[in-house]
Amino acid sequence: MDNTIKTDVMNDWKAEFTKRVQNESKSRKETFTFYDAWQKEKYHTKRDKVFLSVVKFLNSEPLQNSDYVKFVSCYITTGRKLNAKYFRNNLEKLNQYYKKVDEAKAKGETFNPFSVKRYKRYVLFMVLKFSGEYTSDLDQAFGVQNIENREYNPLTNIPSVLRGELPFIVKEYDIKRAFPTFIDIEIMKEFRHTVYDIIDKKTFAYLLNSNATNKGADRNKILKDLSKVYGNDADKVCTLERFNTKGGAFLDFSKYEKEYIERFVTENNLVHYVRLHDGIFVLAETECKNTKFGTVEFSIKECIKPPIENKIVNFYTIDQSNKVYTSPTMYAEFFIQEKFLRISTPDDKIFLLRDTNNVVDFFNHNTDIVAFLKENIIEFGNSFDAVADTIARENFSVVKQGFLLIPSIELNYYSDTKNTFGLPFKNGFYYFDMNGDGQIKSKDYTDVKGFFAPHEIQSREFKYTDEVGMFEQFLIRVSLGLKEPETQENESTIESFKTMFGYLCHNYKDATKNPCIVLTDMDADDETRNGRRGKTLISKAVQEVQESIIKGGKEFDSGYTHVFADLEKKHNVYIIDDVPAGFKYDDLYTNILGDISCQRKGLKAEAIKFKDAPKFAITSNWVVPYDEKNASTNGRFMEYKFTNYYTTRHTPKDEFNCVFFQDWNADEWNRFYSFVFRCVKLFLQKGIIKTEYNKTVDNYKAYFSNDAIHNEFHNCISVLMSGNTPFEFTVSDFLRVYNDKENPLRFEKMFTTKNTKKLIDAWVGKFNTENKDFYFQYTNRRKWIKIQN
Repeated sequence: MDNTIKTDVMNDWKAEFTKRVQNESKSRKETFTFYDAWQKEKYHTKRDKVFLSVVKFLNSEPLQNSDYVKFVSCYITTGRKLNAKYFRNNLEKLNQYYKKVDEAKAKGETFNPFSVKRYKRYVLFMVLKFSGEYTSDLDQAFGVQNIENREYNPLTNIPSVLRGELPFIVKEYDIKRAFPTFIDIEIMKEFRHTVYDIIDKKTFAYLLNSNATNKGADRNKILKDLSKVYGNDADKVCTLERFNTKGGAFLDFSKYEKEYIERFVTENNLVHYVRLHDGIFVLAETECKNTKFGTVEFSIKECIKPPIENKIVNFYTIDQSNKVYTSPTMYAEFFIQEKFLRISTPDDKIFLLRDTNNVVDFFNHNTDIVAFLKENIIEFGNSFDAVADTIARENFSVVKQGFLLIPSIELNYYSDTKNTFGLPFKNGFYYFDMNGDGQIKSKDYTDVKGFFAPHEIQSREFKYTDEVGMFEQFLIRVSLGLKEPETQENESTIESFKTMFGYLCHNYKDATKNPCIVLTDMDADDETRNGRRGKTLISKAVQEVQESIIKGGKEFDSGYTHVFADLEKKHNVYIIDDVPAGFKYDDLYTNILGDISCQRKGLKAEAIKFKDAPKFAITSNWVVPYDEKNASTNGRFMEYKFTNYYTTRHTPKDEFNCVFFQDWNADEWNRFYSFVFRCVKLFLQKGIIKTEYNKTVDNYKAYFSNDAIHNEFHNCISVLMSGNTPFEFTVSDFLRVYNDKENPLRFEKMFTTKNTKKLIDAWVGKFNTENKDFYFQYTNRRKWIKIQN
C-alpha cells in the first residue's frame, strides 16, 4: 500500500535547516545555501546530523551497486537485457522482474519497482526510526497506517531486494510458518511442520485466500485439497464464514500477527524497530532472546541483502558522476575470469586464446579486444558510453598491460596414451582406459590434461550405442565386397580394416610401430583407374574424429622446401589424397618415424617432435609396388585394398540414400562415434593388423605401366631366351642386349644398372605364377636360371 505523500520530509528539513543555521550563524552571505549550512557544524543538532548522514549516504548512489536495479532499469528504459552472465544475484528472481515488465507493457502500463523517490523515502524513514529521531507526527508524511491489524510503512512498499541498501546493517525476525501456526492454534493440532511438504507454499496461500468473490472459486474443491493436510478438520480452516468474506482468512490471521508481534516487542524490550507484516526489523547488533511463544516461533534472517550467487569480477568501476576507473590488474583478473590464456612463444610475442572446454581459440587482441570488452559492459545510457570511451582509449596501453599480467602457459595439445583414448564432445570428454575396466566414461574438461583444436566434434552431443551405423556397414563392404563375413579369413579382413581405422583415430604414436596407411584399389590395373571405391570416405571419417590436414597427391612435393609450411602441432593425421603413379613413398621415411621440420615462408623453421607429429595416410588409384626384401619400407607402410563393391555406378549415397556425414542426424553420429570407440579399443587390444596381399601382379603392373618400357623389356627378354640352352642370364646380359648398337632405343636409357634387377624380379615373379612348365630362380651368383617343374 503506497499512499500519496503530501509533504517531503527531507526537503522540508533542508529548508528549515538552511534557514535556521543562517540565522544562528548570523551569516551575511547574499545567497546562503544548504551546503553552506552543512559546513557550519557548530550549529548542527543531533537531528540535523541524522538527516545529514542520510544525505551523505544517498549522495554515494547506493543503488548503483544493486544489480537488480541496474539490470531491470536497463530493460525498462531500453528494452535490452544486460548480459546475465554478470548478474551476481538470483537469476530466477531477475527473470521474474523481467516478466512483470513484459506483462505491464502488454497492458500499456509501466512497471518499475525501483522508484528512486520511494527508495530515498525508505532510507530516511529507517534511519529516523533506528536513530530515535522519528516522531508520530511524521506518520502522515511517510504514509504510515494501521489497517486491519497490519502496519503499512515505507518498508512494506520497498522491494525485498532493496531492503538491505541502508547505511547500517539490519536483520529480521519473522513468525515461522505464520498462517499454518495460527491454524494449529485454532484447531488445537499440529500440522505446521509438514504442511509445505504436502502442499507447496504458493498453492497453500491460494487455497486460504480463495473466497466466494473469486471467479470459479469452489469451497468443496478447496476443502478437498486442504484435507490432504488437515483431514476432517479442513472445514475448520476454510470455514463457511471465511469463504463468504473477501479476505476472510487474512482478516482472521492478521489478528494473531499483531498479537504476537506486540508480545515479541514487549518481551524483548525493543525500542527501535520497524514492522513488516509478520516480522520485525531491528539493527544487526540487537539481540532478542525471547523468540518462542507457545506454538508461535520467530526465526531470524541475518542477511537482508540479496546473497551473491555469482562471484564475478569486472574490468572497471564507475562512480555516480560517470567517472570510470580501470587498472592493468582489473583487466587481467577479468581476462582470467573469461578464460583467456597467454601462450608462451619463442618469439616473445603476445598470443592469447580463449579456453572453452579446453578448445584452443586464438584471439586477435589488437583488433577484437575493444569489441569484446564493449559487449561485456553492464551499464546503459551515459554510463555505457563512458566505459566504452575508456576502453577504446586504453586499448594499446592499460589493456595491453593487463595482458602481460596473465600468467603464461605452454600450449600442449591433448594426447591419448598407449592405453587410453578420448574424444571432446559438447556434453563432456568421453574416454576409456584399457588399464581400468575399459568402459566408456565421461568427465569434465577441467579434469582433462591438454587442449583441443577447434573441431566440429565439439558441437555434437554423444551417447554411446551398440547399434551398427552406416559407416560400419560401409567399412565391412569395402573390405569384403559381396562376400559375407562368415569365414575366419573374412572376419580377419574386417578386423584388419577396423584396426587400421582405429589406429588413425588414436593420436598416440609408438616409435616402434607407426606405419603410414596406404589405401588402394583391389585389382587396379593402372589403365582404367576406376577409383570411386570409398577411400576418400575413410579419410573424411578420420577428419571427423581427429584434426587433420589433407593434401592432394599432385601438390605434395617432398622435395619442396615449404611442403610442411602449414603443418601445426594440432594436426594428428596428415592425409595425402590420390597420389600419382610413381609417387616416391621412400621420401616419407624420415617424416613417418622422426621429427618434421616445418619451414614457414619468411620465418625460421619449426621442428615438430615425433610425439607431436601426425600419423600419415595415403590414398591412390594406382598400383603400389612392394619389395619383400625391403624391410625398412615394409615396416613404414601398410596397404589396405578396397574392393569394387562401390563404383561410379553404385555409390554409398545410392545405397544409404544420404550423403555421408553431411546428411547424418544425431542418432547416426552417435552410431559413428560409438564405432570409432570400438575400433580404437580393438586396435589397442590387438595392434594394427596387416592384411596380406599377393603383390606379384601389383609389382609387375607398377613397374611396367609405361607401354614403351613394357614392350622393350619383353623384346630384350625374348632375345635372351632364344640364345641360351639351358637358359640363364644376369643383369649384365640383359643390358648387353638392350645397349646393342643396332637398338635405336638404347639412347632412351630405359634400363640401367640401378633399375634393371627390380624390373627383372617383377617380370620373373609374374612369369613364375603363370607358367606351369618351368620357372626362374635367382642364385647366389647373381643370375637367373631356368628350372623345369
